[in-house]
Amino acid sequence: MNCYYDSGIILKLYTLEETSAAVRRFVTQRKEPLYLNSLHRTECVSAFRLKYFRNECDEAAATSAIADIEDDIVSGVIRIVEIDWDVVWKLCRTFSNSYAGVTGCRTLDALHVACARSLGIRELITTDKRQMELATHVGMKTTSPF
Repeated sequence: MNCYYDSGIILKLYTLEETSAAVRRFVTQRKEPLYLNSLHRTECVSAFRLKYFRNECDEAAATSAIADIEDDIVSGVIRIVEIDWDVVWKLCRTFSNSYAGVTGCRTLDALHVACARSLGIRELITTDKRQMELATHVGMKTTSPF
């Protein structure tokens, strides 16, 4: 596993947003499997349901996006990785304590960076500026698909 995709990138693969086509091209060109963990899956389900709540899509579209992710897991397009949550929460607290005051990173930003670091991943794919800053502070390379 070479890189860690933030949930925001994953969402753009399964919904029609302004930047979805660019994200799809970026992910396709990298020719790497997508690795997700339980945080990604939970965050994506919540985000799709929130899109419905905000009238950004209908309920069928939200349900379809969630089902598409599950289908891609079954078919092997997405691979699930297990996380040692004790390690991740410890890293998250350390990162938040050391860098939240200088980066403005939120808990979910720190959780994703901690997940990546706990898996030994050195590259974070994201468009979130605070998350990028945090990842840089903890020695990771950051890449944006744009």
